[in-house]
Amino acid sequence: MIKDDLQEGGNTATLSTEELTNFEGKNSFQEGILIQGILSDFLELKREVITLKREVSKNRLLIDQLEKKRDSYGKEVANRVSSMLSLINDYGGIMTSKNTRKIMGLSKDEFYRTLQCAKNDNLIELLPNRKDRRSYIIKLKLR
Repeated sequence: MIKDDLQEGGNTATLSTEELTNFEGKNSFQEGILIQGILSDFLELKREVITLKREVSKNRLLIDQLEKKRDSYGKEVANRVSSMLSLINDYGGIMTSKNTRKIMGLSKDEFYRTLQCAKNDNLIELLPNRKDRRSYIIKLKLR
């Protein structure tokens, strides 16, 4: 009988001597060796498939975690946009980006993402600041 050591962590598949001699055909011993090679290749492929399945399931978990994280970041940005719009509205509808960032207490990256989201949603207009070329003047758009 064919012995499969894959479940036990082994690396080989073997045919008994009786199977090799009882194999049908004229050159049964040579055919048995050929079958032995095919079985070994099959077991190797089977191990690779099992390994790949494990990796795919790990990757799916990682992708799910990253998507949840992305969704939570999206909510954070939306909250920052509404806070920024309220702040600018309270200051008369126009503020410099430097002052807005300072009041909101955001890092440059967080503030940039917030500005881009508001701009993409057509909520604000960014104008160049003539006094300070490094910053913008943020103006609320009226709907």
